[in-house]
Amino acid sequence: MNTFPSLLLDVRSERAGLVIRLDGAGQLPDTGRLVVEEFGRGQALPSGGVDDCNTVEWTGEQVTVRTSRQNPTILRHWQQPGTGRVLIGTDLAELTARAIALQGARPDRVAQIRAVRASIRAIGGGRTVVLSRSANGGPTAITETVSQSWQAAVITGESAVEAGARQIETLRREIAASGTPGPVTAIVSGGVDSGLVAALAQQAGILDHLATLGTPWGDEYAAADELGAHLGLPVRHLALSEEDILRAIPETVRMLGVPNREMVAGGVNLVAVYRQGGIPAGTVLTGVGADFINSGLRTEAGTVPDLQRAVAQCLADAAAAGELSGAAAAAYGYTLRHMYWNTPVIQAALDTDPLVMRHRDREKGHMRVAAEALLPPQIAWRPKQALHHGSGVQANLDGAVARLIGRAEVDVERFYELVATEQAGALVDSPHEPIDSDKCLEAAVAAYVREYH
Repeated sequence: MNTFPSLLLDVRSERAGLVIRLDGAGQLPDTGRLVVEEFGRGQALPSGGVDDCNTVEWTGEQVTVRTSRQNPTILRHWQQPGTGRVLIGTDLAELTARAIALQGARPDRVAQIRAVRASIRAIGGGRTVVLSRSANGGPTAITETVSQSWQAAVITGESAVEAGARQIETLRREIAASGTPGPVTAIVSGGVDSGLVAALAQQAGILDHLATLGTPWGDEYAAADELGAHLGLPVRHLALSEEDILRAIPETVRMLGVPNREMVAGGVNLVAVYRQGGIPAGTVLTGVGADFINSGLRTEAGTVPDLQRAVAQCLADAAAAGELSGAAAAAYGYTLRHMYWNTPVIQAALDTDPLVMRHRDREKGHMRVAAEALLPPQIAWRPKQALHHGSGVQANLDGAVARLIGRAEVDVERFYELVATEQAGALVDSPHEPIDSDKCLEAAVAAYVREYH
């Protein structure tokens, strides 16, 4: 694995003031500010700039962590019991290993890692966390408040075409202003969401390549090729084997921190693409996030009764999950852009009348009807399918993990937890060395077999 981009701050509360060290940079000046999404590697910021990023500011008296509403890189903190020392970091594996180093490693490593992980607190989107120095040199005080939240100002009187065109125009402006380093590759499925991103990027003159992915379990090559023919660009078919998907699990788990089954299935595709290197290093554009901001008219249970509440819940869940993180992409030299996941585009969706979104009784009907100005109708109205569903990963990843372990059935979430445990353990043993993902995967398989023998 390449160097995983991370940020780790070690905050010590002393009588003379806070002392703050940054991994790789040593002790920091008495006052300062860091933009988390720069990763210390010169990666391009989100198109919304610093306002869409997470930041850390400090003085001799306090450290202030501010997360944007999108929360593109999850920050976590851990407080050493009974002391004024606090760790703040973006990589849960590294944070866990450092906390264990401060505590002193115990023989029951697995139990210690699980206990430390449970004591680490994640910071959600739109939050301000303040770490204040104790006047008597005691434990640092930590307070968290909600500082930003999404507010809808629903526009009345819009037709479906007008509402969809307004949202597409907002998307167009964001793509044109994104400042993306080239070459630029759009990952497409042949549906309306990624199709609009690709079409608008081409109009903006920044699109270099189209790509779509497939696995032994499924692909959307034909639909993507149809979009490519419309745009006059060839589509690279990124064929991922079962082994490619499985070997991408450790880095997906590390990126997510505390993953569940759905999150790993949703993230592992793109991580496997980065590892494979089938597209040139540069910027990757996706249509991911469009369903978050429009929610989708239907679920497995039927029609969504309260679309505004559903959208609000999708936004909150996505901001807390780390699914849209660019950390794994940055590890392989890519800048990841989810163009629906920035402030103006999200706000445009929030300001849309839910009744208009239901145009023709289809999810994102307003977007689809307006998209006919840019895409063929069969693409604009193609039924939505998430990336991990179209590739078959959602339905088949559990079985692949079971085959890897040699069992008929597997508790995949427990297996992912064991992968995370192995990663933290690797950093306990060698804190300054990259994690060997393949070794962690093998060790997690062995640990699972022992545990369920």
